Amino acid sequence: MSSASEKQLPFREWPADDRQRWEAVFTPGDLFDEANRGAHLAPSTREALRVSYAQYLRFIADHHNGLLDRAPEARLNRELIAEYVSRLRKTNQESSIVITLHHLRLALRLICPEVDWAWLLTITKRIGATAPRRAKKHPSVTSERLYLLGIELTNRAVAAARKDGEVSKLAAMEYRDGLLIALLALFLPRRRTVTAIRIGKQLVRTGELWALEIPPEDTKNKQALDFPISADMSRRIDVYLQEFRVHLPGADSHNGLWASNKRRPMSDSAIYDAVRRRTKTAFGFAVNLHRFRHAAGCFWSIQDPVNVRGVKDLLGHASFEKTTGKHYVMGQSRLAGRALVL
Repeated sequence: MSSASEKQLPFREWPADDRQRWEAVFTPGDLFDEANRGAHLAPSTREALRVSYAQYLRFIADHHNGLLDRAPEARLNRELIAEYVSRLRKTNQESSIVITLHHLRLALRLICPEVDWAWLLTITKRIGATAPRRAKKHPSVTSERLYLLGIELTNRAVAAARKDGEVSKLAAMEYRDGLLIALLALFLPRRRTVTAIRIGKQLVRTGELWALEIPPEDTKNKQALDFPISADMSRRIDVYLQEFRVHLPGADSHNGLWASNKRRPMSDSAIYDAVRRRTKTAFGFAVNLHRFRHAAGCFWSIQDPVNVRGVKDLLGHASFEKTTGKHYVMGQSRLAGRALVL
């Protein structure tokens, strides 16, 4: 089976014209300069567009190599897209193909802005409309339940260490994952945000307690976040740093809060997998990081249904409400988070 990278044409092998156009649209510059129309996009969005465009170029290179000498807009038409979709269907579901075509169209709009790509949008919508719909039924889970799982994992790791008389690597990983799940249940940072946490930078000590100070560059909406951490959770962080993290390979060589088994901080995919694995073992179904955010709404609706509108602030969503209302919602969201540790 081909790897994901083998399905893409490496950037260094792109036609010179494509490379020049791609680099030009992402070059920082005047916000009002049309040539820099892609500079505002988040790195993750840029990568998604690059992957889809590189996949199409791989298809052209493998099956219509002579077209690589033409301009980007001259090597894509309805017939080529029909053939491309036919090949994608051999290994992809219809929903994945829709996303691939959507990203391809967005990439083309950036590098070929003078061309009308509405026909590609129409095709993408038609495929999406006929794609099989599979209802996803996720068992209900609340932030409280997730938080208690995290606490259970940390307590179990401590008990195992006491029984064995030493901290094993497995116990260290169990404590780490438990602390991770508990903090996710409390503060709901996005995957990129939680991956970026560094000791002494985003995780800072304030007296006897710890706090999360997330700078704008580590959040999706580019707004800084500041969360005080309770005494109980601060104590658990101390135990992790002093007794468990030190037993993970290479933990003393970096300041990533979530030390991996590979002598470096955990990647976002490693964090994603760890949380899914622990929750599936505990609940019988996996809870991914995005569902932690849904769980917060579920928990809030149970504990305080009258003020459930405050969930938007806890989740870091934009608000256009008056200052008084905004601060009221913030107060409610902080209380909801703290209720889990009181």
